[in-house]
Amino acid sequence: MVDTLNKTDAVEEFIERIGVLTQADGAPRIAGRLFGLVIVENRPMSLREMAERLQVSKASISTNARQLARAGFLRLTTRPGSREDLYELPRDPYRKLVRSMTKKLTEKAAVIAEIEELFTDEQVDIRERIHHLAEFYRSAAEVLDEWYDKLPPAP
Repeated sequence: MVDTLNKTDAVEEFIERIGVLTQADGAPRIAGRLFGLVIVENRPMSLREMAERLQVSKASISTNARQLARAGFLRLTTRPGSREDLYELPRDPYRKLVRSMTKKLTEKAAVIAEIEELFTDEQVDIRERIHHLAEFYRSAAEVLDEWYDKLPPAP
């Protein structure tokens, strides 16, 4: 049975777990925490606000926000009359996530297929296993592509 957390604790837990999941994928934990924060807040936030909320430096927030914006997971915006950069959740960021995952799987398949060619005919057993791994990544990318095409747009 899962313990019930109060609203604040649940939000904090979500932000932290998204950070850990992001770190497990090889990206900075702070990038995941930042993405989690913007998901729960669902409003434009300044770098200062995000830094205070996550208790990290503004420089770290700035670096990670720019990286997330380049990847399409955050959107840079402004308020009229303000020179402060704001970041918000773009429309349909999860479709961008699927595209990002598909690209990574496709790139892995290509690298592995390239390496497969280095093995000689005498190493057919090794080559077959490597081919199977490349096909695994290629097939996973195809499945994600098909799924992407079926995803309804975000509200």
